[in-house]
Amino acid sequence: AASAFAPLRSVGCRAKTDLRGGYDSTVGIDPSTPLQFFTTPDNTCPYAARSFIALKELGIPFETQEVSGRPKPDWYLKINPRGKVPAIKIPTEENAVVYESAIICEYLCDTKPDSTLMPTDAISRAQVRLLNDHCDTVLTPAQFTFFMSKDPEKDEELSAGLEEALMVYLGMRSSWRRLVVPI
Repeated sequence: AASAFAPLRSVGCRAKTDLRGGYDSTVGIDPSTPLQFFTTPDNTCPYAARSFIALKELGIPFETQEVSGRPKPDWYLKINPRGKVPAIKIPTEENAVVYESAIICEYLCDTKPDSTLMPTDAISRAQVRLLNDHCDTVLTPAQFTFFMSKDPEKDEELSAGLEEALMVYLGMRSSWRRLVVPI
């Protein structure tokens, strides 16, 4: 079958294409690798870090593939059209791809049903998902905006927004006991 990729050149143990972005991580995957984890160099993305922690905690073997640059390399856009990290590629599942950190973490937990990363009862699992959603949609944007602001006149307003986002977690402390899974 004809490949959508440019002709390959051998580069060490990897294949290199003429696609923008260099190494093509869709070619030459070690078939014994159960999972490929796509992240930023040195795993600096907090969303990718969330997935990395889940992989480590669950003891799932994986191979890390760093993705850098803006725009993202062509080869990576074939894996995740959104161009964001993290993403995982699962060779043992016909190279299925899962992206978005919260979805990746849920998928990983689903593959290890006896894991203790998520509570066992439905309401507690929903509460964990709500905490994650708040982190993704409120806390992280408030934190990013505060830390990236170069306008000292907005510091107080942005700091108040960040503090308000954090207060949600303090308000949920009473229900945390139910979310903690005994080890």
